[in-house]
Amino acid sequence: MTFLSPFAGLLGAAIAVPLLLALYFLKLRRQMLRIPSTLLWSKSTEDLQVNVPFQRLRSSLLLFLQLLLLASLLLALAQPVLQSEAPPSSRVILLIDNSASMSATDADEFTRLDAAKAAANEIIERLGKSGQTSQMMIVAFAANAHVVSSFESDRRLLRDAIDLIKPTDEQANLEAALELAGAFASREDNPDDQPPTVMLISDGGVAPPSKSPSFNLKAGELRFVHVGPKNDQAIRNVGIVSFSARRDYKDPAKVLIFARLANASTVAIETIVTLRVDGTSEQVERLEIPAASDGSIGEAPMRFELELNSGAVLTLSSNFRDDLNADDIAALVVPPPAASRIALIHQGDAPDAFIHDLLAATLPKRLVSLSTTSQEVDGLRERLEADFDLAVFDRVAIAKFPSIPTISFGASPGGIITIKPKREGGKRILSWDRQHPIMRHVSLDALNYYGFGGFKLPDDSIPLATGPDGPVIALINQTTARHILVGFEIENSNWPIIVSNLIFLQNAIDHLTLAGGSVGGLTFRPGQAITARTEPNVKQVTITGPINAQIEVNGGSSVTLPLFGSVGIYNIKGTLPPMQQIAISLLSDIETDIRPKQSITVNAQKTQGGAIQAAAPLPLWPWLGGIALCLLVIEWLVYCSRIRG
Repeated sequence: MTFLSPFAGLLGAAIAVPLLLALYFLKLRRQMLRIPSTLLWSKSTEDLQVNVPFQRLRSSLLLFLQLLLLASLLLALAQPVLQSEAPPSSRVILLIDNSASMSATDADEFTRLDAAKAAANEIIERLGKSGQTSQMMIVAFAANAHVVSSFESDRRLLRDAIDLIKPTDEQANLEAALELAGAFASREDNPDDQPPTVMLISDGGVAPPSKSPSFNLKAGELRFVHVGPKNDQAIRNVGIVSFSARRDYKDPAKVLIFARLANASTVAIETIVTLRVDGTSEQVERLEIPAASDGSIGEAPMRFELELNSGAVLTLSSNFRDDLNADDIAALVVPPPAASRIALIHQGDAPDAFIHDLLAATLPKRLVSLSTTSQEVDGLRERLEADFDLAVFDRVAIAKFPSIPTISFGASPGGIITIKPKREGGKRILSWDRQHPIMRHVSLDALNYYGFGGFKLPDDSIPLATGPDGPVIALINQTTARHILVGFEIENSNWPIIVSNLIFLQNAIDHLTLAGGSVGGLTFRPGQAITARTEPNVKQVTITGPINAQIEVNGGSSVTLPLFGSVGIYNIKGTLPPMQQIAISLLSDIETDIRPKQSITVNAQKTQGGAIQAAAPLPLWPWLGGIALCLLVIEWLVYCSRIRG
């Protein structure tokens, strides 16, 4: 404990204490009266016997109470404070954590952020009354750090700035906060001043440093004020920490979904996990997650499969009621398949009308007919690989497959051996692979063809349909791309009158182009910077969702979206696919693990988290003033009782 005004207290004691004692030493001055007898005035006679200029000091309860009252007032005048580990400097930077884990409700409806803001207000009051700190800065941090209030001495303005700090669903980036604080702490505006004291108010759940084994503070001293539950308090939290989706390479219409759930509790927990597609429940599974250990949280993986030919919003949710809501749901956007750029290579003046119309019915992004001969087709290789996603050859044989997917009708590319038909006339399909994605929902029972025997396929090929003389439809797998071969010419078959021809072609295009594109699920972290391409001539981008906003587009083909601090689905109007819908998900092991962390390593030294008393001095004069008031009341009651007696 230390005194901020010790001389004022000593001076008051030197004046007040002797005056109080003098009142009890001095004799009372009385008026002389004549009376007939002293029998009834024995007490008065005894008092007259000691009626001298200075009487002997007797024990008195009133004197004791008055001395205590005077001592309390004099101590309050000296302004005593309970000092922290070391007195803070004249400037203090408060770092307040408002990341996702700070929204955990450890007691009733109060969150850790509520406790952090209350602690910050108390620190402001203490440092303001202590007279040691003249200015304070408020910095809030989650995924990013920003100054809420620059150096300010007005406590009311500082409290208002703290009230402006809102919770986020972001991951705590203490590294960015310390970098910002260090920049202000190392400024040389006044070289004679002591660097500011940096006070961190957090639950300790922060992302590890990326640049070194420990956090680094460029200048100043760090003090860690811990908020949150005690070590022996039960923790209840289950969260989704990983959620991703991709299309199966062999079957692009099939979406493979992978998830991982974590348990921060000390006991194993069972929860119901629901997968939804565009808000409709698709699959529900029961999952048991093991308990957390001293070293890590408990984890359990999940896997789903969906048939999805179009784009969709996938959401995964857990129904377990726990202390943190932000990690109970995750979402991602599976973009629709991008329209393909298709080149139709044919001989003569025009392509086969049926094939051209069939390709046009699949709604490609671009369909270009290129006339060439089998001898000249290899000269188109560079153009095909640069400008197209798929090449369709109509009775044109190519010596070597390009690096893009191809479909060949009525021609055998170089290296593929064909088998001559054993007999002339029409043939029928004997069997086909109904399980393969290309042949899904395709019926070849009524298909008749002639003029072709079969293929003699290499080892890495898959026969899709087989006739009497061998495979007539096949899939060639190469490292660069896949290629589909249809041995017979379309005009030499009755396939144009069979409905399954369009299904086959659509399956083939999806299988060849969908697997090679960027078709994984898209999701972003809260606080992550996102840039989207805008539609031509758009003047304004409108955002609706957990937050609503409008962004003016001042030229250019892209726009930087605001930082989304809350999880959810955001609809973006005025941008190009796939950024017309954006999924924001927490997906953080660090924020899901809401167990208290009592220390943080800064500048290679472990800083232990403590209470406010360890960070800011506690002024005692208000308590002493209250004690003095209580003593005054007691002294008055004792005096009144003696008067009545």
